[in-house]
Amino acid sequence: MALVFPVPMHSQAPVRPGTARPGAEKSEPALAPRDLSGLWFGGVGGGLRVQGKVAPMLPEAQARFNANTAELKSDRTISADPTFRCEPPGVPHIYGVGGYSIEIMPTPARILIFYESIHTFRTIWMDGRKPPEDADPLWMGFSVGHWDGNDLVVDTTGFNDKTWINGAGYPHSEALHLIERFHRADQKHMQLDITIDDPKSYTQAWKMGVNFTLQPDWQFGESFCIPTNQESFKSQIIEENDKNKPAPNTNGK
Repeated sequence: MALVFPVPMHSQAPVRPGTARPGAEKSEPALAPRDLSGLWFGGVGGGLRVQGKVAPMLPEAQARFNANTAELKSDRTISADPTFRCEPPGVPHIYGVGGYSIEIMPTPARILIFYESIHTFRTIWMDGRKPPEDADPLWMGFSVGHWDGNDLVVDTTGFNDKTWINGAGYPHSEALHLIERFHRADQKHMQLDITIDDPKSYTQAWKMGVNFTLQPDWQFGESFCIPTNQESFKSQIIEENDKNKPAPNTNGK
C-alpha cells in the first residue's frame, strides 16, 4: 500500500499589500521539463502495463513462460514469481510490484531512482561512461542515460536471466536490452515508455509503460521484503484461496 500523509493545516495570516487574497487562483511555476525530481506514483499494481501486444516468444522462452504460469492452467494464482522468495524483481518488473512509489533524485553525474517497493535504489550514469565489458550479470542491469530533447532516455543492459519482466511470468535472457524514455508531460504527470528488446527470447521488440503522477505531499513508507512475511502471504492468502482447485499442470500442455 502507498502511504498518504495529510497536508498539514496552516493558520491564516493577514494579506499584505500586493499579495494574492486567500482563495485567489495561484499560477503554477513554469514547467521545467528536464526536472524529473520528486516522488511519483504509478497507481495500484505499480501501473506497469503492456503497450500493444507481447511479441511472440522463441521456443526456449515459451517453455520458461509455460513453467512460470503453470498454476494458471488450473485457475490458481501465480506464486512462482521469484519476488515471492524475496529475490530482486529486476527491471521493468520493479515498477509493477505493489502499489508503491518511486522517487527520482538527479545529481550532476548520475540520476538515482529510489523504489519504495523493496526499499532499494538504482543508478543511471549521466557522465558518458560505457557499460563495462564482461561484467557479471546484474539483477537491475547497468544503466546509462542521456537527454533526447526534454526526454530522459535510459539504456540498460548487463542483466542476469533470473527475474521476470512482469508479474505475468514473461521471461528474459541475459541478452535483454531495455530502453526507458521518461517524458514529463506537465507539472503533475510523467510518462515512462519502455522498449523490451531480447533477441534470444522474443521475435521482435515490444513495449510497456507507466503513467506517473507527482505526489509532493507523500513520503516513502518502510517496505522491505521479509521472507517470513512472504511465506505467510503465500500460505494464508494464495494457498488458502487455491486449496480446492486442481494441482497445476507443469508439463506445458
